[in-house]
Amino acid sequence: MEKRESGSYDTERKEEEKRLQREKIIFRAVTAGIIAGILIAAVVICSMRYYKIHNRFISVDGDNISQIEFDMYYNISKNALLSQTFYGNTTMADYFSYMGYKSSENDKSQTNSQTGGTWYAYFADNAVNTIKETKALLKDAADNNYEYTTADEDYNKLVEQAESAAAAASLDEKAYYKQNFGNYATKKNIKSYLMEYLKADAYRTELTDSLKATDDEVKQYYEEHKDTYDQVDYREFTIKAVDTTDGEMQAAKAKADEFAAGAVSEQAFNDLCKRYADDGDTKYDDINGSLFSKVVSSNMDTGTSDWLLSDDRKAGDVTVIENSSSGCYYVLYFINKSYDGSSDETIASNVLNNKYSEYISNITDSMQVDKYSRF
Repeated sequence: MEKRESGSYDTERKEEEKRLQREKIIFRAVTAGIIAGILIAAVVICSMRYYKIHNRFISVDGDNISQIEFDMYYNISKNALLSQTFYGNTTMADYFSYMGYKSSENDKSQTNSQTGGTWYAYFADNAVNTIKETKALLKDAADNNYEYTTADEDYNKLVEQAESAAAAASLDEKAYYKQNFGNYATKKNIKSYLMEYLKADAYRTELTDSLKATDDEVKQYYEEHKDTYDQVDYREFTIKAVDTTDGEMQAAKAKADEFAAGAVSEQAFNDLCKRYADDGDTKYDDINGSLFSKVVSSNMDTGTSDWLLSDDRKAGDVTVIENSSSGCYYVLYFINKSYDGSSDETIASNVLNNKYSEYISNITDSMQVDKYSRF
């Protein structure tokens, strides 16, 4: 075997060392590039997150709405919605709970069965509408040179209420603002947004004062919705079928028709009630036993209300109306229909709400909203 010359060996060793050195340099460069890329990505992500929180979460009518501001409106509008009442003391919170909403769980993790989306998206859309309304009021206030003279007083009162509520809930200031206005809210960073909200609310009060319903508007609204507010006096007796089979229903119908044919007066109607009543039923011993007074449509069955509220009704009219689901027939005797003005305040409120909604919609309908796929 031939031996290598020492000069050739030294040359190959030096070339190998150079190659390894180049690879180290390349590796360091690549590694540095990767690290730099990670750092840049982290900076970009942090910058985007900061921008979203402090500058633009969504935009409304060309104005950037930060997440701090949006979260404030989210909480304000959500709490206002949940506290709304209907059907007596029932609140929207009660209704949403019936639909499966749990206030103790994250809104983003719960599905709204009616919309198919999350409850967060539902409340967020409501927040957008509140923001639009607020911006519309502020714009209109500026256009009408509105002077908000009680700004400091209103804000200080709000702060005092917040402090009292926080103390009652055993929360410090930081925890209270976070709980009631959003995760990024502090007393300092939401002050300007609260001041805008308070100004819009004060202007709304002045605006609604100018939009109050007139007597003529109340009268016109009543004329257009008489069936809702008219009160009916009538007599009623129920003929029940043994069961809902055709034969038994026909027998009950014949009995009801026979009753109706003899109801030629109110006295005759009540006499028939006593004759057709179940044994032991003393309700109709009094002439008013069959009488219903000042009943409005919301307290009537659909079938009976259509007949009783018809413009064709006149005193002494009698009819028989079937209720197949309950297996019975109603014999009705019409006395009169009237309106005593007791719902004028409700009507005035409806007129005002309609006028206000139309007024604000003329501004908000043209507002462009970009959600940037936030919800």
